Amino acid sequence: MISDEKLFMIAVAYYANGRHQQDIANELGVSHVQIGKYLKMARQKGIVEITINPPYVDADEQKRQQMVFRSVFGLENLVLVPSAASQEQSLAFLVKGASKYMLSTFANKSTRIGLGMGRTMFLLSENRISYADRRTSWRFYPIMNYYDQKRHAEEHHDYFNYQDMIDGFSKNWGGRPDKPFMDRFSSDRSLVPYSKYWSKLDIIIGGVGVPFPRDPNARAAMFGEREAAEMEGKDILGDYLNYHFDSDGNVHSPCSLSRSRITWEEIQSIPQRIAVAGGPSKVHGILGLLRAKGVNTLITDVATAKSVLEYNNI
Repeated sequence: MISDEKLFMIAVAYYANGRHQQDIANELGVSHVQIGKYLKMARQKGIVEITINPPYVDADEQKRQQMVFRSVFGLENLVLVPSAASQEQSLAFLVKGASKYMLSTFANKSTRIGLGMGRTMFLLSENRISYADRRTSWRFYPIMNYYDQKRHAEEHHDYFNYQDMIDGFSKNWGGRPDKPFMDRFSSDRSLVPYSKYWSKLDIIIGGVGVPFPRDPNARAAMFGEREAAEMEGKDILGDYLNYHFDSDGNVHSPCSLSRSRITWEEIQSIPQRIAVAGGPSKVHGILGLLRAKGVNTLITDVATAKSVLEYNNI
């Protein structure tokens, strides 16, 4: 009789590592037919569970979750996209869902949009919109520029380069940056000149950062020693536009990261505040953001939405 441990080993080799049944059979000295039987036993014993993720979201599921999130967090809009097994596919669903939401909700009229940074936003900026749907009247604004752009671009590809982000949205979505703003933003690091632009934004959209690393060295590498010291001892779950949230929904920000970025008060005054995030690593960050009432629209996948509700009840 084969042990559960051996069934687990075979299941990992086949389902996780992608090995052929014949290869596994040759290694164990049995037939490939026997391996098929072992895999069936693994499923019957619950060692293996197969999940099939449909490439769409059921309308009833969307409506049900929308009502729950509104009741629990006071969230105005929840936009669900399909869940996926891989991070790449999950990001693809998020980008597609966010693009569809933006285009179906906001018309091609004069609209000022503030843009966060990060991988999700970069991929969104690279999503080429059809010419018929392009928003030529939209204007794009970066909302933070307190990092050393050269250093950050070298370490994080283009994900945190505001100029590349703006260029991507302008090229692929059809709008354009506000030239007077961009000319000043790239040269003047004071806060005063930008508030008059940011205070007039109609929409702000950004991703959700992962929980703040607990390791002191990791914190220093991410934010610098001074910023890391200021965040020490705070139970940070994640961030939105580099404003960080603890488990109670309190908002924290390193004092030394104050150059050239929008304030939290300005963010809260913007009519449409959108977060786009999904996946297991973003669950805590989304929960902190929702508890802080930071956004009124969340675009995420079905599995992440369910996990957020589960963690909220712990």
